[in-house]
Amino acid sequence: MQQRFSKKLAELWDQYFSNIVEALSKLHLGLLTLSFVFIVYFGYLLIGEGHLIESPIRIIYYLVTVGSTVGFGDLSPSTPSGQVFTALFVIPGALGLFALVAGKLLAKGMSLWYRKQKGMHNLRNKSDHIVLIGYNPNRTPSLIKQITREDKRDIVLISCEQHENPMPDLTSFINVPSFTNEDELERSALSKASCIIIDTDTDENTLTISLFASALNGHAHLVAHFSDSVKAKILRQQCPNAEVISNLSTELLAKSVIDCGSSLLHSEMVSAERGQTQYGIEVQSKSSFKIKDVFIDFKLKTDSTIIGMRRQGEEVVLLNPGLDTIVNSGDTLYYISDERVEFNAWPEVGDPAS
Repeated sequence: MQQRFSKKLAELWDQYFSNIVEALSKLHLGLLTLSFVFIVYFGYLLIGEGHLIESPIRIIYYLVTVGSTVGFGDLSPSTPSGQVFTALFVIPGALGLFALVAGKLLAKGMSLWYRKQKGMHNLRNKSDHIVLIGYNPNRTPSLIKQITREDKRDIVLISCEQHENPMPDLTSFINVPSFTNEDELERSALSKASCIIIDTDTDENTLTISLFASALNGHAHLVAHFSDSVKAKILRQQCPNAEVISNLSTELLAKSVIDCGSSLLHSEMVSAERGQTQYGIEVQSKSSFKIKDVFIDFKLKTDSTIIGMRRQGEEVVLLNPGLDTIVNSGDTLYYISDERVEFNAWPEVGDPAS
């Protein structure tokens, strides 16, 4: 008997109710809601349940409490006709409509999350952020972790191979079919980025993408990694403002042979696990001074040691500068420290140390 009833119910669903549900799903949700509200309004008006619909706020409140099955009890039909109308039409209709609205909103939310996770969304409103083009599973995660330890700027990762954000807690993600498609790259707001990092699997791709990115955003700090010194030289010639990182493994290997432990020292200076130890600070002084005028004071006040300097607008870094080396405002001093420091006590003209 029960099996026969279930079979009959399934047949009725396939023949009638499923078609009704399908037809309702194709209707515009707003039109469906408005039609239901009008039917309820005029139904209660004709039945004599005016206290349920005496204002737009009240009828909305009543239908939401019915559809969400909350039912506070403060509003209810008082006539037999009103109770029948409510039981046979209002309650089923409100429940179905509430479920439909909730489902639509949930589906929309999931769609937005899916687009974001898959990198199909737009980030055109971002600015002053870091754009990282290319993803290497053996290198990129460590790179991102090192950057986020110090830099609070947002990071937007762009990849062709990855179809989901590999590091959702640390980066935004854009998936593109090609690194040389201007419209696709602009979804990351590349033209408004303050730093662009190019790190692909091959030097040929890195060079091509670096030149393309530089054409789209010439004012950003461009950083590119190369294994081939020839291609690195080409990028330096074409983009003088680009900072090119070459593969130092051979140099470190030779240095470790000559001076045992050199590779350990280099790793310690840029370690993301124990904290980076090499930093740079731009000189903000009103006058020029010598290294000796600030070296001891910098050490005493920050417990940090100056190890090099770079002139403003130049690429060459002077390691272990002499004590009589002149430092100008805008130059960068590099130092070793447990953490990044703040220092404003630059020597002024007339200071005893000067």
